[in-house]
Formats: sequence, C-alpha cells, structure tokens
Amino acid sequence: MPKVAVIGSGPSGLAVAKALLEHGVVPEVFDKATAIGGMWGAPGRGAWSSYARTNLSHYSCSFSDFPWPQGTDVFPMRRSVVDYLKSYAAAFDLERHIRFGTTVELVEPRGEHRWHLTTLCDGRRESRDFDYVVVATGVFSRPHVPEFEGLISFRGKIFHAADCYSEEVNREHFGGKRVLIVGAAFSGTEIAGQLSGIAEKVTVGLRHPMWFLPRWVHPWPGAPSYPADLVFYNRSLDNPLTSRSREYLRQLGGDPGEVSPHLAFDDIENAPLTVVTADDFLPLVADGRVHVRRSRAFGFDCSGVVYDDGTREDIDAVVMCTGYASALPFLSPDVLAALEFDPTDQLQPVLLHKQVFQPDLPGLAFAGYYRGPYFPIMELHGRWVARVAAGEIPCPPLAEMRAGVDMERQIRNRRPRPQFPHGDYVRLADDLAHQVGVFPDGPEVADMSDYVRQAPVVAAHFRLTGPHAKPDLARRIIRSVPAPLKDGGS
Repeated sequence: MPKVAVIGSGPSGLAVAKALLEHGVVPEVFDKATAIGGMWGAPGRGAWSSYARTNLSHYSCSFSDFPWPQGTDVFPMRRSVVDYLKSYAAAFDLERHIRFGTTVELVEPRGEHRWHLTTLCDGRRESRDFDYVVVATGVFSRPHVPEFEGLISFRGKIFHAADCYSEEVNREHFGGKRVLIVGAAFSGTEIAGQLSGIAEKVTVGLRHPMWFLPRWVHPWPGAPSYPADLVFYNRSLDNPLTSRSREYLRQLGGDPGEVSPHLAFDDIENAPLTVVTADDFLPLVADGRVHVRRSRAFGFDCSGVVYDDGTREDIDAVVMCTGYASALPFLSPDVLAALEFDPTDQLQPVLLHKQVFQPDLPGLAFAGYYRGPYFPIMELHGRWVARVAAGEIPCPPLAEMRAGVDMERQIRNRRPRPQFPHGDYVRLADDLAHQVGVFPDGPEVADMSDYVRQAPVVAAHFRLTGPHAKPDLARRIIRSVPAPLKDGGS
C-alpha cells in the first residue's frame, strides 16, 4: 500500500482522504489548525466571518454521496458549512487519520515517487518519507493588499476584509466613520452592506464595472425564483448563460449603469463577464446608502483618497477587499520553481495539468488549489488522485501533462485577465469526470438522461456510474434538486 500524506483538512483535504480510503489507501492528513474547516473554520481566512453565507446553494456546495440535512438553509451560513464538514468527516471516519496542530515545515523530493516531509507538533520535529503528497491547503492563504501610492502616509485606519468578521468588530472599527472599501467583488459588496447602517458614509471604489446578481433569480419572465447556480450550471444546449450571456445577465440582475454611472459598462455588448453575487448592493446604491466610485487608480494622502481624475475625498478608514494571496511555505525552492509558483498572482499561482499534476514532480498532486474551486471539483480531484495512488489508473502521459501546463500558462498570460481561470464549471467538472471514469453516460443511466442533459450539474451526477458508484443514492439526490430549465423551460 502506498504511503500518502495530505496537507490540509478543509473541504479539499477531507475529500481527498475519503477518496483514498475508498480505494484502500490509508492517508495521513496534516493540519496546523486544531479542527477541520479550512477557509470556513479559521480566523483570517476567506470565509471566516459570522456574516459569511455561501454564494452557491447547498445543492452545489455538497459532496456526491453526502447530501445536506433536511431543512438546511438553501444558502448556508459559515457555521453550517463547518457543521456539514464535521458531519462528513464523522460519517466516513476521517478524523482519526488527521494530525491536528501539526505544521508541515518542509516537503522535498527524494527521488521518483519519494517525498520527504518534516513536521512540527508541540515542539517535536519529525521527518518521514511518503510515496505521494497531496496539497489541499487552498489558494486563500493570507490577506493580500496591493501597493497604493501614498498609502503609507494615510493616518486613518487600514483594514482587510478578513478583519471585518463580526458585527461587534465592525461597530467598534467603523461606527460613525467615513469608510472607503477598495474592491467591489464578493467581500466588498457584502461588507458595504454590513457597514451601511453603522458608518457615517460608505464608498465602494472599483476599477472596472461588473455584473451584480442576487442569489435568487427568475430564470425567465414570470418564473418563480431559483438559486442562481441551479439556473446557470447545466449541460443544456439551450442554456441562455452560454448562448446570450450579457443579455441574460442584464435580464437577471439588471443593468448596473442604470443605478449609477460609475457602474456603467463602456460597451455593454462586449462587457466583461465578471459576475458578483450580491443580494443588496444595487438597491443600497440606488437608495444612496452606499456610494460608488469608479477609478483606474487609488492614491492616498494623510486624510483621504485621491481618484484618477484628481478629485479627493476625506475618509477615516479603508477596508481592502483585495482578495487573498497563495502561500506554499513548506515546498522546497526547486519544487516551487517547477510549479512556476507566483504568490502575487491571484488568478493562477501555480501551473498544473488540470489543476492536479505537474509532469516533473511525480508523486506530488494538488486538490482544490485554484481560484474558484467548488465542492464537486475538489472531490473529483481527490478521486482522480486516489485512483492514481491506488494503482488503478496511470498518470496521464508526460506529453499530455506538459500540454496541459502550457494551457494553464496561456491562461496566466491572458489579457484582459478572466475572473476565474476555469469559469466554465460544467465543462471543467465533466473533463475531470472523464479522467476519473465517472462521467454519467451509458445504458445504465439512460433513465436519467433528461437530468444529465438539462438539470443542474451537482456532485451526485458523478456517483451514477463508474468506480464506487452509488446509483440509488445519486438518483435520489439528483431528483431532489430543483431543475428550472429542465422542468420549466425558458
């Protein structure tokens, strides 16, 4: 049996550990935290906030054979996600394989399929060899604040989105203050709403316009509301999100330029497809409770912000909603070089074949390590790695993996940069499913053909057939998911 180390016990690490056990490989999971959860359970990480709610419905934030409990909020809060992950770990007896409070200090190669790990726990350092190492730490490692002209001279308070994690903290920091929020993506719009009833004035600064969509949308005029992800993510050839993207986004969320000229697209017919989940942002702007300012650059002086047209505004505090940077401090320099690791690149920090393998680093794999991972993708990564580690299937040929890395390099160098490196979630999931051997096709799933073609693509699709299929459970889960385009048309 191969010896496999997994680094991280968030959603990706748990999915990898569970998949390895399914294939008869006993993993050893290392996490410096004292409990599972990853970005959902640790202060200072991407979703650690008492306000945090999933942007996707629980139907999408779900593993293939572990549905959420009856009565769960359609868009669960952070604490519910942590409870779900804990229940998942308990159901599949994963926690006994996790070494909490253990920092992985160094991972270095010792020959083909031989990796040397140095760990530290309670002051005790250990070194051991493994056949495979799976990195499942996620890309949201540390708050990122870009350089801004004059910021060092600003005498007000400077925060990151990670600091805005509770109502009590926000009232303490921002009560009665004039606040500039830099960035209008997911955290920026959410925090603007949180501060709109606390601060004296809230201004959101953004460089480029984008689409703002609520979590619940009406997929066609007169239709009931559905979670947006259940409308978007399907294999239907009639999916309006792919056939007439901008028109459909305007239908679902409205034209932001009608709310404020600072949110207007320069050319709406060729507008970028940057989409932000924001339930209340546009109404707050329309009501004047949140102000917006579009500026190509933001400069600062001792008491305010200077916009690109030379105008300035007095402010008391800045919240940098500028995302998170990646960190892989445990990988040796030669490994980082092979990965072409760039910690400043928030879109594409490493270059991997299908976000999993690097052809020159046999035995090293990644799971969920890319911007925008969904639970089904993390799980498919884990199932692919597990099948390879168990010797059931080989790694892809070297030439194929090198071509895959070249493709990722092209994405890294693309200008203008896309919102996500792999924005077509359905195509990405199906591609990985083919690699794993779990794509839902063939006569044994003929009765589910309408669901496969037109219903939302959820993780249970990939338990209908193939290794460790659970077809009865998968059918029950899939049929329980609202399917707006299948059932109602558009």
